[in-house]
Amino acid sequence: MTLRRVDLAGTAPDFQDVAEIYTIGNALDWQLDASAALDIEARLRSYGFDQHAVRMEVYVQAREILSLFESLLNGAQVRRLLLIKEFNALRHSARRAPNRGAHRTALLRGGEREQSFDR
Repeated sequence: MTLRRVDLAGTAPDFQDVAEIYTIGNALDWQLDASAALDIEARLRSYGFDQHAVRMEVYVQAREILSLFESLLNGAQVRRLLLIKEFNALRHSARRAPNRGAHRTALLRGGEREQSFDR
Protein backbone atom coordinates (compact mmCIF):
# COMPACT_ATOMS: atom_id res chain seq x y z
CA MET A 1 0.00 0.00 0.00
CA THR A 2 2.85 2.38 0.78
CA LEU A 3 4.49 1.66 -2.55
CA ARG A 4 1.15 2.21 -4.24
CA ARG A 5 0.94 5.67 -2.70
CA VAL A 6 4.39 6.50 -4.04
CA ASP A 7 4.29 4.74 -7.41
CA LEU A 8 0.74 5.61 -8.41
CA ALA A 9 0.81 9.24 -7.28
CA GLY A 10 0.37 11.49 -10.29
CA THR A 11 -0.06 8.59 -12.72
CA ALA A 12 -2.53 9.20 -15.53
CA PRO A 13 -5.68 7.03 -15.28
CA ASP A 14 -4.80 5.34 -18.59
CA PHE A 15 -1.56 4.03 -17.10
CA GLN A 16 -2.89 3.00 -13.67
CA ASP A 17 -2.98 -0.73 -14.59
CA VAL A 18 0.62 -0.73 -15.85
CA ALA A 19 1.78 1.22 -12.81
CA GLU A 20 -0.03 -1.28 -10.55
CA ILE A 21 1.87 -4.17 -12.15
CA TYR A 22 5.11 -2.23 -11.71
CA THR A 23 4.27 -1.64 -8.03
CA ILE A 24 3.58 -5.35 -7.43
CA GLY A 25 6.95 -6.15 -9.00
CA ASN A 26 8.60 -3.60 -6.73
CA ALA A 27 6.94 -5.15 -3.67
CA LEU A 28 8.24 -8.59 -4.64
CA ASP A 29 11.73 -7.19 -5.26
CA TRP A 30 11.57 -5.44 -1.90
CA GLN A 31 11.00 -8.81 -0.22
CA LEU A 32 13.44 -10.89 -2.24
CA ASP A 33 16.29 -8.65 -3.41
CA ALA A 34 18.42 -6.87 -0.80
CA SER A 35 19.80 -4.23 -3.18
CA ALA A 36 16.31 -3.48 -4.54
CA ALA A 37 15.08 -3.22 -0.95
CA LEU A 38 17.69 -0.56 -0.19
CA ASP A 39 16.68 1.42 -3.28
CA ILE A 40 12.97 1.15 -2.51
CA GLU A 41 13.46 2.13 1.13
CA ALA A 42 15.51 5.15 0.05
CA ARG A 43 12.74 6.16 -2.36
CA LEU A 44 10.12 5.72 0.39
CA ARG A 45 12.21 7.84 2.79
CA SER A 46 12.31 10.60 0.17
CA TYR A 47 8.49 10.63 0.30
CA GLY A 48 8.50 10.70 4.11
CA PHE A 49 7.86 7.01 4.80
CA ASP A 50 10.29 5.55 7.32
CA GLN A 51 10.35 1.98 8.67
CA HIS A 52 7.94 2.94 11.43
CA ALA A 53 5.37 4.25 8.93
CA VAL A 54 5.70 1.11 6.81
CA ARG A 55 5.28 -1.14 9.87
CA MET A 56 2.21 0.78 10.95
CA GLU A 57 0.73 0.36 7.48
CA VAL A 58 1.38 -3.38 7.69
CA TYR A 59 -0.19 -3.50 11.15
CA VAL A 60 -3.32 -1.67 9.98
CA GLN A 61 -3.72 -4.01 7.00
CA ALA A 62 -3.12 -7.09 9.16
CA ARG A 63 -5.62 -5.85 11.74
CA GLU A 64 -8.33 -5.60 9.09
CA ILE A 65 -7.62 -9.12 7.87
CA LEU A 66 -7.42 -10.47 11.42
CA SER A 67 -10.73 -8.81 12.25
CA LEU A 68 -12.28 -10.54 9.26
CA PHE A 69 -10.91 -13.92 10.36
CA GLU A 70 -12.01 -13.29 13.93
CA SER A 71 -15.58 -12.59 12.81
CA LEU A 72 -15.55 -15.72 10.64
CA LEU A 73 -14.25 -17.80 13.55
CA ASN A 74 -16.85 -16.34 15.90
CA GLY A 75 -19.61 -17.17 13.42
CA ALA A 76 -18.33 -20.72 13.07
CA GLN A 77 -18.17 -21.07 16.85
CA VAL A 78 -21.77 -19.90 17.22
CA ARG A 79 -22.93 -22.35 14.54
CA ARG A 80 -20.94 -25.15 16.21
CA LEU A 81 -22.50 -24.42 19.59
CA LEU A 82 -25.99 -24.33 18.08
CA LEU A 83 -25.39 -27.69 16.38
CA ILE A 84 -24.09 -29.21 19.61
CA LYS A 85 -27.13 -27.89 21.46
CA GLU A 86 -29.41 -29.34 18.78
CA PHE A 87 -27.63 -32.72 18.88
CA ASN A 88 -27.91 -32.81 22.66
CA ALA A 89 -31.61 -31.96 22.50
CA LEU A 90 -32.22 -34.71 19.91
CA ARG A 91 -30.21 -37.22 21.92
CA HIS A 92 -32.02 -36.27 25.10
CA SER A 93 -35.43 -36.58 23.45
CA ALA A 94 -34.43 -39.90 21.85
CA ARG A 95 -33.47 -41.25 25.27
CA ARG A 96 -36.78 -40.22 26.78
CA ALA A 97 -39.01 -41.44 23.94
CA PRO A 98 -38.18 -45.21 24.14
CA ASN A 99 -38.30 -45.14 27.93
CA ARG A 100 -41.73 -43.59 27.92
CA GLY A 101 -43.00 -46.20 25.51
CA ALA A 102 -41.34 -49.02 27.44
CA HIS A 103 -42.72 -47.67 30.69
CA ARG A 104 -46.24 -47.50 29.27
CA THR A 105 -45.91 -51.00 27.88
CA ALA A 106 -44.72 -52.26 31.25
CA LEU A 107 -47.62 -50.53 32.97
CA LEU A 108 -50.09 -52.06 30.54
CA ARG A 109 -48.57 -55.50 30.98
CA GLY A 110 -48.61 -55.07 34.73
CA GLY A 111 -52.25 -54.04 34.55
CA GLU A 112 -53.07 -57.09 32.45
CA ARG A 113 -51.39 -59.31 35.02
CA GLU A 114 -53.35 -57.72 37.80
CA GLN A 115 -56.53 -58.29 35.85
CA SER A 116 -55.63 -61.88 35.16
CA PHE A 117 -54.97 -62.45 38.87
CA ASP A 118 -58.34 -60.90 39.67
CA ARG A 119 -60.07 -63.38 37.45
